[in-house]
Amino acid sequence: MAQNPGFNLGEILQQAQAIQQSFEANKEKLKQETATATVGGGMVTATVNGEKEVTEVKIAKELVEEGDVSAIEDLVVSAVNAANVEIDKKINANMAAFAGNALGGLAGLGGGAGAGAGGLGDLAGMLGGLLGGGKK
Repeated sequence: MAQNPGFNLGEILQQAQAIQQSFEANKEKLKQETATATVGGGMVTATVNGEKEVTEVKIAKELVEEGDVSAIEDLVVSAVNAANVEIDKKINANMAAFAGNALGGLAGLGGGAGAGAGGLGDLAGMLGGLLGGGKK
């Protein structure tokens, strides 16, 4: 089997390592992201961070004064769930952009004549595995 002169495994591995380092830095940055949601006409607000930890809950004084514990509980759950939906949107948008940039940088690697149509796809799959491509 003749070696493809356009295919440089060392270069691909260096790129993969650089992408993995960027991925880890991006994950750290995402931990600092926050999302806030307000429900009940402004009565309850919840904020979560990129690790989906609730960092703040605010409950309007009027709601507490009414003393409807069940309503407060329901609104807190709703606010936290809505904030989690928002942080998911931010994380997914960030990761989609990151993946597009990372894989776009590999487009010129390993794609010489005779590389075959599956070459980059296989590389993308391998890279996904290296980057921990599954859900948590």
